[in-house]
Amino acid sequence: MKHPVKKAFYLGVCAAAVTKRFVEAEVKRYLDAGHISEQEGKRIVDHAMNQMKKDRKQLENMLKKELKRTVKEARPALKEAGRLAADVAEEIVKEAKATVAGKIGKAKRRVSRVKKVAKKAKKVAAKAKKVAKKVKRKAKKAVKKSIRKAVKKRKVKARRRKAAKKK
Repeated sequence: MKHPVKKAFYLGVCAAAVTKRFVEAEVKRYLDAGHISEQEGKRIVDHAMNQMKKDRKQLENMLKKELKRTVKEARPALKEAGRLAADVAEEIVKEAKATVAGKIGKAKRRVSRVKKVAKKAKKVAAKAKKVAKKVKRKAKKAVKKSIRKAVKKRKVKARRRKAAKKK
């Protein structure tokens, strides 16, 4: 709102300057033509300048009053805009909290699933260790057994060879 007021003020100042130049030029023309005296010319210029000062003050007062009135009229709208902005901000915050709460809930559910899977994985790992131990024991037994059999076979072959040599 201040920009139009500034523009109007500058327009008034510009108009005053142009008017002053115009009046001075006209008075000089009349002086040169001999229609008026120098004193009359000064009086006309002074009268025009005083009138411009009065007009400028009136314009300034009118602009100030109009600006105050406009600001006064705009206050309720500004307050309402502030309330609306606060309401919108509150809604955005609520939605953000709801979204975050939903994401947290999903994350918690995923964490609990991961924990369950981790427990199952531990159980499976423990069973795998037990099975590995059993397999190792069985493998050892099987190796020992096969070694005993091989030793027995050798002993039997050795006995047979001895018996065959004796005969």
